[in-house]
Amino acid sequence: MKRVRIVAMLLAGVLSVTSVPAVSVSAAKAPLSSGISSQQVSTVEAVTVKEAAATNKDAAKKETSKKTVKLGWVKKNNKWYYVTKKGNKTGWAKIDGQKYYFNSKGVMQTGLVTIKGKKYFFAQSGAMKTGWKHISKDWYYFEKEGYMKRGWKRLGERWFFLDEETGAMVTGFRVIKGRRYYFRKDGVMFNGPHTYKIGTRYFFFEKGGALTNTEGWKVSDLGNHFYTYKNGTVAVNTKIDGKIIDGGGVGVLDTSNEMDRIAQGYRSDTQYLVLANLDTHYLQIYKGNKGEWRRFKSNWEFSCGAPATRTPTGQFKLCYKNPSEYGWKDFTFCRAAYVYWTTAGFMLHTWLYDKYSYGDPEWEEIVDDRLGEDISMSCIRLSLEHAKWIYNNIPHGTRLVVIE
Repeated sequence: MKRVRIVAMLLAGVLSVTSVPAVSVSAAKAPLSSGISSQQVSTVEAVTVKEAAATNKDAAKKETSKKTVKLGWVKKNNKWYYVTKKGNKTGWAKIDGQKYYFNSKGVMQTGLVTIKGKKYFFAQSGAMKTGWKHISKDWYYFEKEGYMKRGWKRLGERWFFLDEETGAMVTGFRVIKGRRYYFRKDGVMFNGPHTYKIGTRYFFFEKGGALTNTEGWKVSDLGNHFYTYKNGTVAVNTKIDGKIIDGGGVGVLDTSNEMDRIAQGYRSDTQYLVLANLDTHYLQIYKGNKGEWRRFKSNWEFSCGAPATRTPTGQFKLCYKNPSEYGWKDFTFCRAAYVYWTTAGFMLHTWLYDKYSYGDPEWEEIVDDRLGEDISMSCIRLSLEHAKWIYNNIPHGTRLVVIE
């Protein structure tokens, strides 16, 4: 019995010296219940502690690795990537207000890139660009959605054409759907109806831009008359159909009357043109259009501004009629009938009547009927018959040309 107590005491001492914090209660009882020695228990405890330490080290390493992953822009092997929590960004992405494109590996794209059959342009920064871009030796246009434009492109009132295969901006002559067009060095299409000088020759382009392909007289947007051939060129320095064609291709009626010749160079917003010569004091009215004016009323005598208040020369419009029944206008000491205002501020009206005249000027008292003199305050005075005809027949917007 004494011997048993001694063995128990020795075993208790060994257990008190060996600390086993990682072993469960059942493991601690194992040496007594299963016959495992204390040395074996210590070995199991050591292995368990070592494995726990290794596990904790791997977890710490993974945690450290997770904390060092950089998000956002990352440059690797001279290539740029955009990293998110889900990995590298691919496809289209909008970052800080700019659009970018990343390939299937997440590499940011630059330069010309084909995406689903359409070409896009990305700057060195990777940002997608729109509008005009000069690439290599040609200009290209990229729509607001980013893709390269091909074919016709309108910007404001200007037209451009981008090659249907390459997308490059076209310049010079170009045949498009069987019609011939011309594009300036900046790509702008010549539009018409208008005549342009290309090289040493003049060409007539129709409305819509196509070069004319018919022979005959054409009227430009400025009202000038041109004779064109089937190849689109304009006749110059010749005479056709009674018209003299100058070096710029403009054709006017061949006439020996100086005022008739002068009239051909002007246009009007109506079918009438009024031409007044201050030197001769004659006024003539024409009907037609620029280059086609034919005299309608001839050599109506008038008085004009005195030297101190000379009637201005130039181009004006007849713009407003005094609205009373006879168009009366009250001046300081007299009155005039059938008053027609011009855009320059002076008027066309009758000779002068007594200031108390209000009725039909045919029966009112005339106080000054002088014509053919420089006597007015810049207005053009006409006879009653002529002033009345202009007042009743010439519409607003008619061009008045005053020469001397």
